[in-house]
Amino acid sequence: MEVLIVALLFILNVGISFWNAYSCGSYWTESKIAGGWTRVITWCGLIMAACGFTWTYLMIFALLGVGTKVLTPEWGEVMLKIGYLILIFPILGSGLGIWIHSLVYAFRRRSFGSVAVAGWNTSAQLYNTWQAARTVPGFVDDVIGAFTPKKGRGKDAGGILVLIIVVLALSAGTITTIAIARWADRKVQVEVAEPERRAMRARP
Repeated sequence: MEVLIVALLFILNVGISFWNAYSCGSYWTESKIAGGWTRVITWCGLIMAACGFTWTYLMIFALLGVGTKVLTPEWGEVMLKIGYLILIFPILGSGLGIWIHSLVYAFRRRSFGSVAVAGWNTSAQLYNTWQAARTVPGFVDDVIGAFTPKKGRGKDAGGILVLIIVVLALSAGTITTIAIARWADRKVQVEVAEPERRAMRARP
């Protein structure tokens, strides 16, 4: 049952990240033209997508590293904590922008859907902030302790490998988000331009 729950959460995270990248990518050109708050929210969505994909890659790399015994379970845990410390602040920052936007949108529309989304974003932002306040100090101590040389312990290459994997996960998450966003942007541009092309072909 625990494995099933983890798998479902994993799939949900991938799905939400994909949707954020795709939906923001589809508004990318429009947000350039509109600028202002629209541009800010588009960036917030893309940051959230990149963080989601990065966390997904980190989980995969951690499972593979520990499963193949390339990493010890202790270093696998440290890697996830480093990833959390890197990602939580962009998540909180972009989440704040999305939360404010959902509140303004709900106030203007006052529909069930907009209010429900604003409520969900409120609970998510509060939960993430509470979790960060509760876990960040301990995670910082654990990471510093893992990289602090201890008496009687030889050199451990695990720390260097962990840092390399974290950088790879960040790069993979960012590249995945950019690829999906660009694909969505091109798709929208083609859909917008197609009626004009048909109209030009129909002219005598």
